[in-house]
Parts: sequence; structure tokens; C-alpha cells
Amino acid sequence: MGAAQAEPGKAKGRVKAGLRVAVVFFGITRALRLTLPSITANLVAPARNIGRELRLFGHFFTQTAIRNSRSDEEGELDPEEYRLLALDGVELEEPGACLELYPTAEMQAQGDIWADDFASFRNLVHQLHSLKRATLMAEAFQPDIVIFARPDLLYHDSMAEHLEMLARAHRQFVLVPDWSQWFGLNDRFALAKGPDAIAAYGMRADRMGAYCAQGKRLHSERFLKHALGEQRVRKVHLRASRVRVSGLQVLEDFTPGRGPMGKRELVPLGTIRAEAPVARHA
Repeated sequence: MGAAQAEPGKAKGRVKAGLRVAVVFFGITRALRLTLPSITANLVAPARNIGRELRLFGHFFTQTAIRNSRSDEEGELDPEEYRLLALDGVELEEPGACLELYPTAEMQAQGDIWADDFASFRNLVHQLHSLKRATLMAEAFQPDIVIFARPDLLYHDSMAEHLEMLARAHRQFVLVPDWSQWFGLNDRFALAKGPDAIAAYGMRADRMGAYCAQGKRLHSERFLKHALGEQRVRKVHLRASRVRVSGLQVLEDFTPGRGPMGKRELVPLGTIRAEAPVARHA
């Protein structure tokens, strides 16, 4: 089922009594001390308002430094920073070991789409593994709705309206951002309702090998589009910016569509660039 590029609008129906909502965090925290206020205000508070029960889960790598030549990022990390999230369930893991759990060599044989000696490939495998582990914890809670959120993003918009839509919807949905799609679907964060939708998004690490066995190189956005191929997907205009370990923020292009080309510009926290007008066709 293809993705529909539209705002979800107002859903009819009643909110389920006893609605359970989970927030799933994954990866590395980077600068959580700076992104936490936006996470609390725009994700956690709206989720608490819509659900009878809310639980927060996270899987993180116990990484003490980051050195990424592709993003030109280098700095020290606080492996204890995740405690700021006050999680209901957390799993910590040393980086590196997860690469042995997947057919890494076979996947790499298809080629390196980032052309950086598979550094970005390894980072993506780590991210998807972390997402899977956190999703497993959340699934044991049997949530109706899950917010999948990277902790290193500054969330500019409240998710309240979209959570309300999902709470009233009778069907399963995955909501993803409508910008930086890169010929696939934006994989920065998502909202999902229903067990199939939650599993399709959160457990897609298990499908990496089969995807690459089709002769495809692993690519984050394109792989997400493949993984959600049987789900009802809607693209929504929710914005979030990556925050580097330095405390500077990436100047994202939130114009709906593929994504920006060129070098990433780092700007002060909270900076939002003007969006280009969306072309309308008759």
C-alpha cells in the first residue's frame, strides 16, 4: 500500500477506553540535556494526555565518544545521560556486537551506498538493532500506539493532533515526516497504531538480510519504504532537527519532498529555516 502525502485530519470515533501509549527511544543520546525539553513538551506530555497508561522504553549503546567523518562530528558522550528520560524500561549494550547478529557480510556484498568504507552502513545496522530491542520491550506492554523517537532530535511541533487522530482511528497507521524522504520514507521518527504497524516499523532490522538479498544496497529511507510496503502510511508535517554532540543543530530543510543536497550547516539551537513553497498541480 502506497504512502499518502496528507495531513491526517480529524478522525471520527471514540478514543478507546484504557488506551495504552508507549514512547520508544533508541540509538545514542548525544545531547539529550538540550533536546529533553522538546521531547517532554511535544511527545511525552501529549502522549500522557491521550492515554490512560503511558510507558517509556529505551535501548542505548554505552558509547563514550563519537567520531563520524561523514557528518564531521567528533566529541565525548555521556553514557549515563539516558537517565534524564526516566524510562520505565531500558536496555544498554556495548556497540559492535550487534553486527554479528545479522548477515552483515552478505549485506555489504551488495555495495556501499554512502561510499564511506561502510561506516554509515554499520551505524544504520546499530540504529535498527537498537530500535528492535526497544520495540521488543514496548511490545510486552501491548501498546495501542507507539511513538518512535530518536533522543538526539529537537522536536519543533507537538504531536497532540496526530495522537488524537490515531487514538480515534479504527485502522492501523504509520505516520512519518513528509520531508527528507530520499526516494523512500523519512526514518527520523514515527507514530504507529496497531500491532502490525508497530512491528513493521520497529522490528524491520529482521528484514535487512532479505532486503539486501534482492540485490539492493541497504539505505535507511528506501529500506523503510520497503518495510512499510503493506502498511497504511501517511506523511505528516512534523518537524525535528538533529542536534550534534557540540550542542549545535543541523539546519534542516523541512520542505516536503526528497531532501536537501550539499553540506550540512550547523546553527544555534532552535533555528528553523524558511520552507520553500510546495508546488501545486491542477
